[in-house]
Amino acid sequence: MGSLLIVAGWVFVTYLWNAYMRAAQMDEWVEAPCLIESVHVDDTQKNQRGMPKYLLEVTYRYQWQGHDYLGNRIRRLPTEASDPRKLKKKLEQYAVGTETMCFFDPDAPELVVLQKDSKAPLYTLWFPCLFIAGGAGMILSALFRKRA
Repeated sequence: MGSLLIVAGWVFVTYLWNAYMRAAQMDEWVEAPCLIESVHVDDTQKNQRGMPKYLLEVTYRYQWQGHDYLGNRIRRLPTEASDPRKLKKKLEQYAVGTETMCFFDPDAPELVVLQKDSKAPLYTLWFPCLFIAGGAGMILSALFRKRA
């Protein structure tokens, strides 16, 4: 049982650490002005329950070293909701014709987002570590138990 807790904790620690590292790498990305060209809410897809899934699609243009690039991501993962009203704030924030800032990888300028990923996974890393410590405690207590 202890080893299962350690494995489960390790899986979550690895997942959270990788998410944090992806967000930390975005700190090295270049910030550039961009112009929102189109905004669309796609409601053709379904979620796991068969209900409509509303996907916000934004297209914007930016320049880097004399070349024009086209981006379509707000964040690294898709911006979606189960209720179109939840996307209202984003629709207003990224209205057509709006000038905003985007962030892109200078080594691969086609990798671009309007918002960097959060580093919050680092702050929650302690929780799965409790599972690792608990599993290790269970194993150690079984190994060093006094026998009557």
